[in-house]
Amino acid sequence: MAVLFHGNFALVRPRMAGLIKLALEQPELKDKALAEPFDYGAPFAATYRSWLHKTGLTNLGLPLELTEMGKVVFEHDPSLESDITKWFLHHELVTDTERAEAWHYFAMEFLPKTETFNKEELLNGLAEKLSPHSMQHFGPGSKLNKQIANKIIQVYTEQSGLGDLGLIAKDGTSYKRLNPKQLGPWKTAASLEKAYK
Repeated sequence: MAVLFHGNFALVRPRMAGLIKLALEQPELKDKALAEPFDYGAPFAATYRSWLHKTGLTNLGLPLELTEMGKVVFEHDPSLESDITKWFLHHELVTDTERAEAWHYFAMEFLPKTETFNKEELLNGLAEKLSPHSMQHFGPGSKLNKQIANKIIQVYTEQSGLGDLGLIAKDGTSYKRLNPKQLGPWKTAASLEKAYK
């Protein structure tokens, strides 16, 4: 179960693309050296490597290795800008409870049951879902749940993340669920390859 894998860093596609490019060009680099061009320390690279894994682009660990699907994405869209890529990242992030449980909960359980929500409602839902793992860490009033909720909202509202997908939109002090036309999900590298053509 992976819950708080992102630390203080949200899913930012330009950073992810830059890290992939650098890591593939210089596979001997460790996290500290991978983070230097971004003006951060080693935790930055470790966090973005985690994002890359959670979104199905890479395997865990160093040297960085693209998955079969990741190879297709990076070949067709190395800057991670296309709608196909954004939908791929979203589907991979929310599909597997083991890889990203809070994200799965938000997209597959919480969001489909509501038309509008505020941050407090999301926090309550996260506490209910995650507290069985650790009441101390994820129970009501948890700082970790606040961090998770902030990252979820940030990723799905900001253009540098997955905001362009139009899953949610700010509506005053609340958020409303939108119903965009989705692309994917893709189950094989061949089906993803076909989508890019």
